[in-house]
Amino acid sequence: MATTTTTEAAANGRFRPFRSGRPFSFLALLAPSACAGAISPVTLQTELAAQPSATAVLQRHCDRITGGDMPIRAWTQSTSDAPTPPDIRAILHLREETAISLRHVSLRCGVTILSDAWNWYVPSRLTPAMNATLDSTRTPFGKVVANLHFHRQTVSSETTGLPPGIVLRNRAVLLRSVDGEPIALVEENYLRAALR
Repeated sequence: MATTTTTEAAANGRFRPFRSGRPFSFLALLAPSACAGAISPVTLQTELAAQPSATAVLQRHCDRITGGDMPIRAWTQSTSDAPTPPDIRAILHLREETAISLRHVSLRCGVTILSDAWNWYVPSRLTPAMNATLDSTRTPFGKVVANLHFHRQTVSSETTGLPPGIVLRNRAVLLRSVDGEPIALVEENYLRAALR
């Protein structure tokens, strides 16, 4: 049974979350089959809802798979054909001239792909060191901006009607704790390997 949560903005039709179709066909082939003792998509959904950082949740899953010696890495994917979600400037409280950056990554535990994530973020609301790290390393976004003590506001969370290979899709706005300013809009697509 699907579980969907929608913010007031989405309910009023001001935000239609980005839907990407092409990146997942090949990712589905790389994801391992569910193994004995795997959790359900709803359990993963609950774990993610309880934490501001999806990376921290995936790291715990990775630790179970590897014994705790493998950090989650963010492998950069192409953004050349990615449309910008409508109303993103309203969602992120941005003026027309404010720059938005896009990061598209697969989050991996070793060679195992756990999720495919799209992240539209506001560089001017991060520190120069954070921006440099995002530009030059495979460190996941949540780990890079952890010192902002951000929290997440769910836009939607779905477990059914998704492209093959995806067991859960979350969309959320990440907000800086000090002043509540949005720093990013994310779409996270979790593969079956994340249920291990």
